[in-house]
Amino acid sequence: MSHPDFHNGELPVAPSAINPNSKSFTPEGFKDTVTPREMTLEDIKITINDFKQAAKNAVEAGFDGVEIHSSNGYLFHQFFNGTSNHRKDQYGGSIENRARFFFEVLDAMKQVIPQENIGARFNPSLHNIFGMTMDKDTIPTFDYIIKRLSKEYNLAYLHLSEPFNDVSNVEFAEPHIAKRYRPMYDGTLMINAGFDKDSGNKVIENGDADLVSYATLYISNPDLVGRFRENVATAQPDKATFYTPGPEGYTTYEAKTRDLIPK
Repeated sequence: MSHPDFHNGELPVAPSAINPNSKSFTPEGFKDTVTPREMTLEDIKITINDFKQAAKNAVEAGFDGVEIHSSNGYLFHQFFNGTSNHRKDQYGGSIENRARFFFEVLDAMKQVIPQENIGARFNPSLHNIFGMTMDKDTIPTFDYIIKRLSKEYNLAYLHLSEPFNDVSNVEFAEPHIAKRYRPMYDGTLMINAGFDKDSGNKVIENGDADLVSYATLYISNPDLVGRFRENVATAQPDKATFYTPGPEGYTTYEAKTRDLIPK
């Protein structure tokens, strides 16, 4: 279960050879997903080293830190989820095994960049997206990961997403991610998904998170901070331009505040 990479005609890799029967963006536009190749133990070892090298490259390029994107249906998330991970070895089955790949990558990256400069992102209640569904072990898996991160690591931040869709009637789902994980995590907690100025301020004031991440609003509002500060209405993003090449929907949104208006 993986987003296809048609580079050199090679199949994508994933924890298990399962086609999510979804769509994935490629340089040629959206394409149907394909059945990936199940990662061998050597593939996993190589990928761990790839993440370590990427962190080293980021440091050498002058970046302050890096974020492990272990969320939203991508590779780490596929290892966590029972829908996409049917492995019978040390990377499948138990909660500890399905989290093993993530922690091995994190431990490798710590060798080349201080853990205080590493963030990690998770989407615990992702459901029915990219072929992934929740089961009785889904939330306990994230409970295990986040409690372990709180106890054993000192990351720059933990970056969580509220559900992308309505999961109020989904068995096993947690509809209130920040509220659930704030008591479990002692470090800096960032929350994401669908926030505006007022709702972002409210989650901070309620003590459910330390930081709020804005994604799509930044696409359509390059001067988002200025708009929040000056109470200027925000522009809505044009979703039809998401994941498309060219400037449309990328550099075509106007700044309305002094932050980015040319002097």
